[in-house]
Amino acid sequence: MKKTDYFGIAFLVLLALLIVFFPVNHTFLAKLTRNGCIFNGSFEWTGFTLKGLDQFGNVTKAAPYLMGFLKFALLAMFGEMVKNRIKTGFWHTDLFLVRTITWGVFGMIMTMAFALFAGGVASVMGTPLWFGGKEMGDLGNKLIFAISTSFWMNLIFAYPMMLGHEWFNVVFAKRRFVGGTEFLGLIDKHAWGSFIPKTILYFWLPAHFITFLLPAEYRVLMGAFLSMALGFFLTIRSVKKS
Repeated sequence: MKKTDYFGIAFLVLLALLIVFFPVNHTFLAKLTRNGCIFNGSFEWTGFTLKGLDQFGNVTKAAPYLMGFLKFALLAMFGEMVKNRIKTGFWHTDLFLVRTITWGVFGMIMTMAFALFAGGVASVMGTPLWFGGKEMGDLGNKLIFAISTSFWMNLIFAYPMMLGHEWFNVVFAKRRFVGGTEFLGLIDKHAWGSFIPKTILYFWLPAHFITFLLPAEYRVLMGAFLSMALGFFLTIRSVKKS
């Protein structure tokens, strides 16, 4: 291990502690007026607390896009740095700021995608369109919801999202706009025709099943951790093969 590796370990430990003892909270305040009830919210610095996980969830509910941006900007970008460390021996990542912002935007997209697919599946469960219902019980419906949401999200969204991120990687490498024909000619046909679909089937489907068993406010965080973990394992695999 290099000395710089300890900074990487320290980053993960500090990030985990920040989430567990999250020092900011958001509370909703109801105010009665002549026109009805108005809900206002406020953010409050509480200091590090044992209620940090609850506060993390509250802030995520109140500012989902901001938190989605930060989760992916920090964790997925750290995953990029880990990949470079394994491949080259150095943590330095080209176009660091641009890549960080790109991952953050993808985090915002994932925030909406998680909500869309979860809400869509929940709305059709127990109808003639999909499985579920009172006869399945709470546990049965929870399992059906998690399995179904993972299935539909990965079937419809996962491959285009990963292909879109790969396009950004090619653009960053070329330092210019890359058209669709050129991009499709540059990507690894075996990887995108076989290997990537297999990762969706064998990794993302079961991983997102677990993700959608979690409360909604922690799903994007789990997604960011999974993205980092998958990138780590795939990099090790490619290094071993080479």
